[in-house]
Amino acid sequence: MSSSIHPTSEWHAMQDVFYRKHRVYQMQWAELDLSRFRVSSSSFGGPIALLRDDRLLLEAGPAPTLDSSIHVFSASGQTIGKIEYDGVHHIAGFAWNNREQLVCVQEDGTVRIFSLSGQDPTSFSLGPDARGGVVDCRFWDQGLVAMTGDYRFVYVNDICEPKPKLMADAHLTELPHSWAIVPPHLTLSHHVEVLASVGATLLSIDAVGVQDQLLDHGPYAHISVSPNGRLAALCSDNGRRIQVVSMDFQRSFSEYNSTTNDTLTDMAWCGSDAAVASFATGETLLLGPFGDTLTFTHDAPMHLVQELDGVRMFNALSHEFLCKVSEDSKSVFQIGSTSPAALLYDAMDGIRAHSSRADDTVRSIQDDMPQAVDTCISAAGSEPIAELQQSLLRAASLGKSFLPVYSGDKLVDMCRNLRVVNCLTSYSVGIPVSLLQFQSLPFEEWVARLLNRNQHKLAATLCHYMEQPADQVYVHWACAKIRSSSTDDDALYRSLRERLDTLQGSTIASFVDIAEVANHCGYQRLAIRLLEHEPRAANQVPLLISMGQERTAMDAAIRSGDADLVYFVIFHLFKAMPLGEFFQVVGRTPAAGRLFERYCVEQKSPILEDYYFQDDAFAKSAHLIVIDNLREKDSGKLVANLKVAHKILLNDRARALESAAMDAHIRLVQVQRQMEQELGLPLVGLPLNETLAQCLAKGNYARGSKLRTEFKIPERRYYWIKLHALVLRRDWAELARLANAKKSPIGYTPFVDECIAALQYQEAAKYIARCEASERPHHYLRIGFYREAAQAAAKDIDVLRRVHAAASGDPTLQHDLAQQIEQLSRSH
Repeated sequence: MSSSIHPTSEWHAMQDVFYRKHRVYQMQWAELDLSRFRVSSSSFGGPIALLRDDRLLLEAGPAPTLDSSIHVFSASGQTIGKIEYDGVHHIAGFAWNNREQLVCVQEDGTVRIFSLSGQDPTSFSLGPDARGGVVDCRFWDQGLVAMTGDYRFVYVNDICEPKPKLMADAHLTELPHSWAIVPPHLTLSHHVEVLASVGATLLSIDAVGVQDQLLDHGPYAHISVSPNGRLAALCSDNGRRIQVVSMDFQRSFSEYNSTTNDTLTDMAWCGSDAAVASFATGETLLLGPFGDTLTFTHDAPMHLVQELDGVRMFNALSHEFLCKVSEDSKSVFQIGSTSPAALLYDAMDGIRAHSSRADDTVRSIQDDMPQAVDTCISAAGSEPIAELQQSLLRAASLGKSFLPVYSGDKLVDMCRNLRVVNCLTSYSVGIPVSLLQFQSLPFEEWVARLLNRNQHKLAATLCHYMEQPADQVYVHWACAKIRSSSTDDDALYRSLRERLDTLQGSTIASFVDIAEVANHCGYQRLAIRLLEHEPRAANQVPLLISMGQERTAMDAAIRSGDADLVYFVIFHLFKAMPLGEFFQVVGRTPAAGRLFERYCVEQKSPILEDYYFQDDAFAKSAHLIVIDNLREKDSGKLVANLKVAHKILLNDRARALESAAMDAHIRLVQVQRQMEQELGLPLVGLPLNETLAQCLAKGNYARGSKLRTEFKIPERRYYWIKLHALVLRRDWAELARLANAKKSPIGYTPFVDECIAALQYQEAAKYIARCEASERPHHYLRIGFYREAAQAAAKDIDVLRRVHAAASGDPTLQHDLAQQIEQLSRSH
């Protein structure tokens, strides 16, 4: 529309409310006769799907007729793609979900989900409840309700995690005249509800029960629920009567009665308080909240698409948007408006025309200038025409220049958002959205919708413009490049790297998605090379395993230093490989081998023995047998198992010392078995020193001497052990023989210490005389032999003083020591 045309030329009054019907596109497709097709259009300016209606007998003619595939067009009528459908099973219903995926429900109960490109569809079944076939369907964002051949309703709350469930039985015996659904987010029970026209009334059906609304103006040919779930529009069977009622069906708000026999083809809502009806003659009716109507005439019936803030209407020739005019736009553009925003807008027009009154107009606003600026900015957001948006934003900028303090963030954000909205709405993109719709979804969602259309360059530009990360754009581009490529792995890798390496200020955080597509398309070498750039091993490893690259996966897991990731690879290899090959792969990497050993030890897995055997780990095998027999009570079994371990250990020449120790231990266990029978003590399992001590403590000195000779116990150790055992037995005669046999290798101080510890001071005194001269006074003092201590001290004044201080109970000795100390002091 030219900016010379006043914006109110598109306005249509309904009492004090205005509605705008704006032409968005002249459709770019060939002049199709849409009456020959089944049509489904997505909300938020989404794509249009056309499927030739196989229920109609079509005549040959000049108008183009599409084949049996599902053809996908943008909202401007440009071809996006084609979904190949086998056509074996008829489609009972199809619609777009909120992810721009086409959900097709076949008559046999199979649900198939297609992306915008038609690649890699997924499917699931509605289960045994739909075995009678599906005759009709209704959809909401991520769910659906299907009516089966026996007139029951099956619903799925989330098609991503389908769990089909059966609704309550309404005991229908024939098809309802019409039916609609109330999505779960609009109901009090948070469960989907079905409104079915049966006879003259409506039945409300949910998962729990059926409720008759007790109406008497039916049957109803069309039922439409408002976006907020508070109102319902009902069209009588003859198409002459449209009524808007509350959802409890107790109040009627507006009613329209037609005098013609026109047939209603579609019905939707414009906002939450006005219903829109499309008739077969091309007439479109807007029914307001209080019974007022607006009528629009078109060349052909319009298909209606309900949006957040209005309704989109399209036929083979044009695409239009009908919505309520915002209060901000009314404030600026309504004829005769004297609001500050209207004056500011007029002042901007005056400045363009070089009018001298413009300055006076601006100054007349005075204190209302902030409000005027805000209103112009908001009005720009609700206007669909770029020229009007620019004019309003210029007016806001003019008003801002007269304000000493005013944040320009709101103006900047509005300019930025409107540029993106206008870009999306352009013919080449074909996503007609309003600012409200754009702001109601995350920016990443709009980027994803562009990527669905392979608009990679535009998506990347918008990401940079909006200062948002563009990772998903480059990943999607790389995946699309791989899918469409016919070159070899190396050439394709060079092409991808050349492009991705030139990214300005951006990097791809993860290469896993690209590698998955490469592997799926048969480029396994390319996938492996791409995974080399993946920074996170936790993402790398699962894909490498799925590609059969177990060794590479193991190396990546080891490099990551993540033990859990290494265990993940180990467990996968254990399940997927023969045992021998598994041992080779794990044993090739020392870190993986150690982790596998630790796991087997903790879990007491018998497979560890096989692992050691194949790896020729003789010492580890022997050690494992020893560890397993630490608590073996049967000495016969213990000896037999230890002999097996010793035999294994003999195979490792580098383990001669350990082999000798093992042999000695086996002989010790055998000796302990014999001694147990002789002494009646539990000796098996005790160390050699403890065994010797137990033997001597029982007085079997001959056996102890033999044990010493057989196991070559060092003399010093033997003396220590026997000394302690003899004192413990109180065998002083044998102790004396031990001390007198020859010079003690450990000296005689240990004899003194052991006797003192046993409180045998007289016995200790026998050995003090054999100690070193310097130690004797100290030992005599310990046992209270003060005269002997004084004699041993000789002329050592310090020791004599200590004896003098200790002998407080012997005055005579103290007197003699005092004189001796005095004489020694004088002589020095």
